[in-house]
Amino acid sequence: MDNNNVFTIDKSSRKSLAIFGLIFGSIVFSVFFYMNYNNEKITKRNILNKERHDKIIDIFRVKKEHNYIYIKLARGGVSNYNYLYKIGDSISKKRGDSIEYIFRGDSIIKNNLFEVARRQNMLK
Repeated sequence: MDNNNVFTIDKSSRKSLAIFGLIFGSIVFSVFFYMNYNNEKITKRNILNKERHDKIIDIFRVKKEHNYIYIKLARGGVSNYNYLYKIGDSISKKRGDSIEYIFRGDSIIKNNLFEVARRQNMLK
């Protein structure tokens, strides 16, 4: 066996690699910890910043995403499915409010998106 092709690392290179590994590992750990720790705040902020006034025209599954269910909105948007929605529902949600109003026939359904997120284990 030819020893000229053996990969060796001297002591200074090992020290540099160890320092790089520690720095990279601490950055990855910090990002993971931040996202996990602030998940509830981020989800609440996203819910409160959303504004929607639209009508549901279709409910469909996407095979490429393991048959995940989506809704198609009249203004061309596509969104995640909420079990309360039915085709023909009108949806209204103001920015800064967690309550989404679903208008169906002669009735109005109040849908608290914080509770929906909690049921989906997005909030603790």
